[in-house]
Amino acid sequence: MEAAKFVIYQDFNGGYRWRLRSRTGQTMASSVKGHNEKRQCEEELGRRRLGCPGVPVRDATARNPMRSLLPAGGQA
Repeated sequence: MEAAKFVIYQDFNGGYRWRLRSRTGQTMASSVKGHNEKRQCEEELGRRRLGCPGVPVRDATARNPMRSLLPAGGQA
């Protein structure tokens, strides 16, 4: 079964957000606001990842989501 992961996505207003999903799909944590720039979202997520070593990030805004899964040690 798939482990927990962070997901970067765009909200309905075009803002970039992140969420931490459990292996069952429940949202365990999420960004408080939508960011105008993806970079800002990635920076916030990077700070959050410090407390969650080993959890990968999936960029749902990428054209090919299968190639967007960052390794656990990679940077958002």
